[in-house]
Amino acid sequence: MTRYLFIHTDRCTGCRTCEAVCSMSNEKALNPAKSRIRILRSDVLELSQKVCSQCERRQCIAACPECAVYVKNDQVRIDKQLCTGCGECVKVCDLLFMTPDGSHAVMCNQCSVCVSACPEDALEIKEREC
Repeated sequence: MTRYLFIHTDRCTGCRTCEAVCSMSNEKALNPAKSRIRILRSDVLELSQKVCSQCERRQCIAACPECAVYVKNDQVRIDKQLCTGCGECVKVCDLLFMTPDGSHAVMCNQCSVCVSACPEDALEIKEREC
């Protein structure tokens, strides 16, 4: 089973609490630019949300020249130690992000910290057959 973070876009208000708790939990810094989920506001009423969906295409794996993007237990992961920050995975998938310093790529690891923190109940960890 592949786990992924599902966003109920109709419930998301753009408060960005998910970004805050994600960056604190994973990077030990209150910095949305270090978050593995991104909430983008193009105007007052228009939001878009970006997070790795653990898609079946997995172009990010083939794009990585260092083999830092890999599959473990049916989940795509990034090995921070192997990642050189070249950004090739981010070029093929806009649901992965580079850290602000460009040192390595990051992606949602389905830790579910954001799920419990979301005040609108807009986030959910789901599973699907591979």
